Amino acid sequence: MAIQRIASQQQLTPAQFDFYTYTQLNATLEKVFFPTNNEAVQALSFWGVYAAGFVVRPIGALIFGHIGDTKGRNRCLLISICCMAFATIAIGVLPTYSVAPYAAGVAAPVLLALCRILQGMAMGGEFGSAVIYISELAPKDRRGAFVATLQMSVNIGMMLATILVMLLQNTLTPDAMLAWGWRVPFLCAFTTALLGAALRSTMPEPKAFLTAARLAKLRAEADSDGDVASKDAGAHPPSAKDLDIEVATEAGTTKGDGEVDGDEGDRSGALAKLEEISERLHGHSDAKTPIVRLLRNNALGVFLNICYMAISGAFYVTVSWLAKDLRTYGYSLIVTQGILIVSLVPNALGLLTGGKLIDAGVPAIQLNAATVVIGTGLGFAVYPCVGYSVAHAWGLVSMFQYIIGIAMANVGMPCTRIYEPLSRTTGFSFSYNCGYGIIGGLSPLAVAAIKANLPGHAFTFAPAIWLACLGGISIAGVIGLTIYQPRLAKPHVGKIE
Repeated sequence: MAIQRIASQQQLTPAQFDFYTYTQLNATLEKVFFPTNNEAVQALSFWGVYAAGFVVRPIGALIFGHIGDTKGRNRCLLISICCMAFATIAIGVLPTYSVAPYAAGVAAPVLLALCRILQGMAMGGEFGSAVIYISELAPKDRRGAFVATLQMSVNIGMMLATILVMLLQNTLTPDAMLAWGWRVPFLCAFTTALLGAALRSTMPEPKAFLTAARLAKLRAEADSDGDVASKDAGAHPPSAKDLDIEVATEAGTTKGDGEVDGDEGDRSGALAKLEEISERLHGHSDAKTPIVRLLRNNALGVFLNICYMAISGAFYVTVSWLAKDLRTYGYSLIVTQGILIVSLVPNALGLLTGGKLIDAGVPAIQLNAATVVIGTGLGFAVYPCVGYSVAHAWGLVSMFQYIIGIAMANVGMPCTRIYEPLSRTTGFSFSYNCGYGIIGGLSPLAVAAIKANLPGHAFTFAPAIWLACLGGISIAGVIGLTIYQPRLAKPHVGKIE
């Protein structure tokens, strides 16, 4: 089981490598697919296709979330890695806009956008499902750290993609990169797909999910009171056979609080009132389709989840937009790529720090509020100063990535417990891909637009202004979740099943 948990923690690395190869090849792909003399139009075209892969993520989340909540988390992950690999390999064999010998004109960027859309849909079901999976499989007192380690696999995939691109750019001639070198990382998806499928083929289904599915099946079959179903479920250990059903939950179990190990203690009057309000805000539908049940019972939770994790867009501003913008200060391509790679290390440390704090009992909502305030304030110091010197860029970006890592840990494991097990994959994946996917994916485009409309002496504040907007949305989510889901404001959120 220990080996399986370690493997499950790193199962996102292949998919993240595939997805982020596009970003690391931006200097080459702009010329291959978007040739123009206008740099602004070229940049907007590139980031527009980049954003397309994020905008469709919620659609993928609904499709793969349904699979994960009805047929199993692992089956969902196997299908998603295959879709990701297919789209990535397809990019590797696309014709170019005008580079011989495989030129197709305007059809080339259109096909690229379609492949990115398929990639985005696959990623929409990939990350959320993996977070749910490991959060249910890991020991209760270490779930924060385990999910944080899973999130670190994003960094590993990005680092591998960046290193491979750096090797190609520094060993091939510019003409060779334009002709065929850019295809190599995309074609590597065949290998990463085999690795991902191998990691996932032996993963067990989480017991909490199997138990919930079994109880739902027994209730549907017996049409009797819940006590009989519970006794039968206890007499027979749950198995994957219980997933061949259309699951349904008993009315009244959709609050997302689950059963909690540990002491509830004496509630204060204020907290008791919050929980009373929370109860009134939740629905009690027993619809069989996860998305229908989710919207009837937990629509407000979805909205608040999206707001809560808006600040995570800072990660994409840093690794995508800033990595490219640093070159406008005269830094070489290899220096900016080096800054990105090094900054992912403190980001991983921040993730681990956040996960450890959650496991230690620090309330996730309060921790997220503090991180948002600190990170938003630092943004106004970091982004304008990275152009002072290479040393400033190395140090400031790494420091900022550490803060971002703590924020990312707060939107991982804690937010999964807004939802009950049989709509958890759909709910978390959809919310995550709206808050983190759409907002994060559109962030480079938003920053570029803000920068274009600021006067020359103030354009360096563009990313900080956008970050402040995201921070305000996240604080609104913090306040809303404190009222809607008070349990998340208590210590040891990882003990919620």
